[in-house]
Amino acid sequence: MIDFKQIALVCACYSSAYAADAPAAAKDWLVITDWQYRGDDFVSHAGGVSGEYGRSRSGAELIYQTNTQAVDLEWYRYQSRFSGAIAGTDRSYGSVTDVMLTGFKQWDWNQKYGVELIYALEGAAEDGVGLGSGKRWGLGGAVRWRPDAETDVALGILLEDRLEASVLPIPYVKAIWRPCKFAEVELRATGLQNGLIIRGFVTEDRATTVDFTVAYETMNFQLTPSTTYGSRAVAIGEVPFRLGVTQFLEKSGTWFVRGSAEWVPFARQTFRHEGLSEAAFQPGASWGLAARFGARF
Repeated sequence: MIDFKQIALVCACYSSAYAADAPAAAKDWLVITDWQYRGDDFVSHAGGVSGEYGRSRSGAELIYQTNTQAVDLEWYRYQSRFSGAIAGTDRSYGSVTDVMLTGFKQWDWNQKYGVELIYALEGAAEDGVGLGSGKRWGLGGAVRWRPDAETDVALGILLEDRLEASVLPIPYVKAIWRPCKFAEVELRATGLQNGLIIRGFVTEDRATTVDFTVAYETMNFQLTPSTTYGSRAVAIGEVPFRLGVTQFLEKSGTWFVRGSAEWVPFARQTFRHEGLSEAAFQPGASWGLAARFGARF
């Protein structure tokens, strides 16, 4: 499950990432409902302000995907929990909504090489702030190389518009290696999710998948303006260790469920006011649980 999303894009990869979890089937649409809970923990480095922070999340996704393109529409609702002295300060915020449209289009030169256009548009803001105020975009391209059936590599660059900051070029790297029919290793460095994913297919038809992820994940939200600082946003970075299981419920490969558990030893939230970093805090190591239910059709 992709956590904390930043506008550095979901790339060439809905087709490969989700197909890896599913029995082979020509199904171009994917519908997902999602729930996540992250436990509370103490915050530190918050300018002497003490307290606890935790969150929960619910949402849904609608994805259209083929071998050469994908379009993903997402809606997520994050409920933040602040308690203690940190609650109500400029280092806290309320519930937020994130709506994102991402996708890619691929043109193949031959069986080994192709080029991709990658794009995204997002509105992410705290309650009381219009999503238009938290609007961001991303645009980029990549070259895809598939030297054999076991290897798939994409290299490119993205331009990303960030809240309270300038447009930033971000290198894009994604590599998938399949050492055997029961395993897959994926390396990502995309700005959205950076890290390593190891998937194991318990059955030959890939109806059951076990995966382990070590990643650095990011997200940005526009926050309610401050009377002291003016406009403000929060940039969030986390390092989760995640273990998950995906199970298809019948032989047609239509309905599936997914559960995962995670441990986050490092996370940091940085607040930017009028483009300047003004405050930050780090919650302690926390645990989390997540569940998904979906269908391919």
